Amino acid sequence: MKRFEFGLAKIRDYRRQQLEMEEAKLQPLLLERQALEAESSRIASEAADTRRLLMVTESAESQELAASDLYLRHLAAEKKRHAAKVADWQVRTSKQQQAVVEARRRVRLLEKLEERKCREWKIGLDREQENLSAELYLARWKK
Repeated sequence: MKRFEFGLAKIRDYRRQQLEMEEAKLQPLLLERQALEAESSRIASEAADTRRLLMVTESAESQELAASDLYLRHLAAEKKRHAAKVADWQVRTSKQQQAVVEARRRVRLLEKLEERKCREWKIGLDREQENLSAELYLARWKK
């Protein structure tokens, strides 16, 4: 019997390449998450520092209070824009994760099919060897 060959090997390899591409597309999104978290921390830190400075100052001039209030409003608006960026990131990441899961499913499906075909091939090979052994035994016995 000839050696085992999986007829869909090229397709399986193509699906693996697709999986690698989808996983590669996910990496920049994960890096973007780190940048978004850093930006969120920066905004929160600046707002907390501004509030802390207002608390520490015993007497503050009206211009100072107005400037601090304006800056806190700016930070609040920036926080809202940042929240929209985070929501957009979550949607894009979710879609990409779904694409990775789907690509993995396709690869695994072909791998399972290959395993099944290999088992069937081995069973056929064993059966062929058993028949050959039986024929050789019978041929020896007849002599």
